[in-house]
Amino acid sequence: MSFSQALSGLNAQREKLGAIGNNIANSQTVGFKSSNVQFADVFAESRIGLGVRTSAVLQDFTQGNVESSSRNMDLAISGEGFFRFQQPNGEVGYSRNGQLTMTADGRLVNAQGAQIMGYAADAEGNVQAGGAVQALTVDAGNLAANATTSASTSLNLDSRVQAGTGLQQVQVTTDLMNSDNPTSQEDLSYNFSSNFTVYDSLGNPRNMTVYYEKRPEAENSWLGKVVMDGYYSTNSDPVGLAAGSVVEGVVDAQEVVKDSYDNLLSSMSDVQTGLQSLQTAIENAATTANTNGATQEQVIAAVNSAAQSFASSAGFSLSEVLDKYLNGQQVTPGANAVYAAYIAEVQAQMDGATDADGVVTAATSIDPLNDPSTVGAFNNFIATRQTAIVGEAPVQLASAVQSATDLIVNAATGGDIAAQNNAAQATDLEADANTIAEIQAVANNLAQQALVGVNDPDVADAVNNVIAATASATGSISAVVQAAQAADPGEAFEAYGVNDFVIEFNQNGTLKRVGQPQLADGGGVEYVDVANNRPNINYASDPSTPLGGATEALSFDINLAGSTQFGNASVDNDVSQDGYASGSLVGVTIQDDGTIMRNYSNEQSLAAGQVAMASFRNPEGLKPGGDNLWTATASSGQELVGAPGTGMRGLIQAGATETSNVDMAQELVSMIIAQRAYQANSQTISTQDELLQTIINL
Repeated sequence: MSFSQALSGLNAQREKLGAIGNNIANSQTVGFKSSNVQFADVFAESRIGLGVRTSAVLQDFTQGNVESSSRNMDLAISGEGFFRFQQPNGEVGYSRNGQLTMTADGRLVNAQGAQIMGYAADAEGNVQAGGAVQALTVDAGNLAANATTSASTSLNLDSRVQAGTGLQQVQVTTDLMNSDNPTSQEDLSYNFSSNFTVYDSLGNPRNMTVYYEKRPEAENSWLGKVVMDGYYSTNSDPVGLAAGSVVEGVVDAQEVVKDSYDNLLSSMSDVQTGLQSLQTAIENAATTANTNGATQEQVIAAVNSAAQSFASSAGFSLSEVLDKYLNGQQVTPGANAVYAAYIAEVQAQMDGATDADGVVTAATSIDPLNDPSTVGAFNNFIATRQTAIVGEAPVQLASAVQSATDLIVNAATGGDIAAQNNAAQATDLEADANTIAEIQAVANNLAQQALVGVNDPDVADAVNNVIAATASATGSISAVVQAAQAADPGEAFEAYGVNDFVIEFNQNGTLKRVGQPQLADGGGVEYVDVANNRPNINYASDPSTPLGGATEALSFDINLAGSTQFGNASVDNDVSQDGYASGSLVGVTIQDDGTIMRNYSNEQSLAAGQVAMASFRNPEGLKPGGDNLWTATASSGQELVGAPGTGMRGLIQAGATETSNVDMAQELVSMIIAQRAYQANSQTISTQDELLQTIINL
């Protein structure tokens, strides 16, 4: 008789009860996987077996329950896979327990100090999954400011609005260099406004408002006027005069030119270049010419004084202007004169000089036998004047034979133009006949010198007028204005906002196009389509804009896609932009895809990395190492590392833990069964003992 079978049974059930006890003991351990003992019988040569043995202790890697926790740093895995940890000794371990804490130096570790591993992010917060896996650390530094580069708005503009009705007014500043000057203030009209905040390169918030006004020029069209911190950036070049109005200037001693303009265009930088070139030319002419008693200083003085002569709508007739100048009297334009009002006085004279072909000619000749001093004064005026000045912007007529005079007008506003109240006295300069002839020859070349640096696209004549200057045998110069086209008085072209845009809609209310302004050939402004309906807003970083203290210009696009024009109240449905101020780290959260986010005081978030996961072809081959860790073995196979949710790897759930997969009811039942098996094996030994005792008693 053998006791071995019963003893092997006792040993097997003891291990079974040990595994059951360990399972019950870890029923509350996060990420714990229960164990199960497997048995095998033992045979010898005889048909009767020799008992039982423990063939394996296998772990059950079935999914445990996922329970929410109060910590965002808790992670649970739903599906297959393991967290990858770098242990303090440098070895790599694997666990299903994702309860993490952050150390003072930003390391994310478990309770045993093992650091979780994953994919690091670059400075912009971009994570490249599939790269090198490393221990993850969260940088506690501040987040630098980011200037706005893109904004988006989706609005509805009320189709029931009629152009020119229901307008509101807002006062904006157009000149920050002289904000106390009333002329630097402008009233903008609008039907609807949209407000949002953008950020400059230093992280300063900038208040942006777009004022939308229904346009009468086109159907279903709105003009968006962009204002930043109360500043409205305008193009100071376009100037409006009523088409058909007449601007009259003293062109030279024997010439009066009357012309009709829709637009007078140029730029101040070109004006300065032209004036400097003109004065240099006059200085050179005065040096070489036989002035017969007139010094260079006198010639320059004549330039500075005669340049102020200008006849406006102050009630002067042509003869009155010349008479005043001939007699050395002041020629004073009326303050705030309206040029359109001068049409009535001059039109009669123009009508009298119009031939059958519609060519208007006008000439005022001076008797060459006038007193020599008077003739000398006028001819020096020819050679030395710079311009007839009213304001700031010179005018060059396209394809014109330019005289030495450029008319400068005030570009501050459109419509009625206020003339400066300037006056000039005639300067008496004596000259003989040779001097007069020489300076007249110089005068013919001065216009080209004055316009150095002025490009044709910068200036234009809106009605395509052509001025031709011809000299008669007696020295009289006639100015001819050809094909002048008059329009209704009072029409004017206003200076436009450089960041303005036009938004147009189809008949069904959907977005048709978005355009931004540019100067058109021949004068005026056209709105050119912008790509993807995204107008660009740009402010230079200089004292003339609110960005005077910023290190870089502010330039961003506004995405208007999805905007509509329906018969509902105007409303801004959604506004967003990508800029922000600097911020300090206020917390760390982990997203469901394992991305670790740094949260900042400026309400921005930036990725610090992404948790990696490892999977194995045979997870039951992993070797338990304690502390909720397993280590890889040859039986488990090579680890397969990747981002959560890829391959055979499960998903990560933040703010949750995976409970033990121990089934307490099943374990208690198994424990009773194991106990009964142990008792039965004990009874076998007792029975064997009784039988043996009976044999001995025989």
